[in-house]
Amino acid sequence: MVVSASDGSVVLWAGDTRVERMSGPLERTVALVTGAAQGIGLGIARALALASYKVVLADIEQELVERAAAALRAEGCQAVGESLDVTRADHWGRVVEQLDSRWGALDLLVNCAGISPRGTVESTDETLWEQTLGVNLKGAWLGIKAALPGLRSRQGTIVNIGSTRATRPMPGLFSYVVSKAGLWGLTQQVAVEYLAEGITCNMIAPGWVDTPNERRLQARYGRPDFPEGIRNLTTPEEVGAAVVYLASPHARKINGVILYLDAGLHIADDAGMVHLSDRSRPPFAQRLENTEATVVSGTRPSHP
Repeated sequence: MVVSASDGSVVLWAGDTRVERMSGPLERTVALVTGAAQGIGLGIARALALASYKVVLADIEQELVERAAAALRAEGCQAVGESLDVTRADHWGRVVEQLDSRWGALDLLVNCAGISPRGTVESTDETLWEQTLGVNLKGAWLGIKAALPGLRSRQGTIVNIGSTRATRPMPGLFSYVVSKAGLWGLTQQVAVEYLAEGITCNMIAPGWVDTPNERRLQARYGRPDFPEGIRNLTTPEEVGAAVVYLASPHARKINGVILYLDAGLHIADDAGMVHLSDRSRPPFAQRLENTEATVVSGTRPSHP
């Protein structure tokens, strides 16, 4: 919900979260969000649109992203859907050029497009490795490179959507973890290189998010009940509210940081949230059983 205050500011309510976007000379107006056809990307695009941004929703799923943009327009927002393969520089050039022609220079780039395949060091083949790093890491670099002229003219903002796994790896997510760790390095490097030009670059690291793609992936790997039993799930709307904040004047001095949006997952990991098919019970359940057994017997619990 959007409320206009008497001082001309715009107040965004994302669920119970209040995010204010101030009016004035630094007001941002044009945003591009990748991976915006559904899930986290759509949640971000919707939050920005409700905060009065003109939003380009970009996704490789053209029909789906066009429907998403049409739904936002039906709510009175300014939004357009564009087909984009983030791994192709020519696609980026086309989308940015069309954005410039339609609305002028870009204020905010959100790199959200990503995939999260399962696999270990040994089971991951070169095709999966290249695909994962292509979408999750190369795509963000190509997007930043294409958007820099507009971002430079507007002293704009870049927000990369990473993961808690960028700094808290776990078994079975080899190429995904490496790609998100690389995205964190990219975020810091871009922040350093364009510090003097007033461009900020930060990364949001969500925990587990309930999205259509995550449900399909979890079901494929043995968790058809996902997200049943998972506590403190992050929502796409919460990620959207965080993006609105990082793009606001309030956050202009926040640069080169990782914002964990995971209810503490990065400091108190629960590896049972991902099903590992080679284990009869998830690790967190084994730890709980071990703790309960030792308490009953009066011995001190051991921790792996």
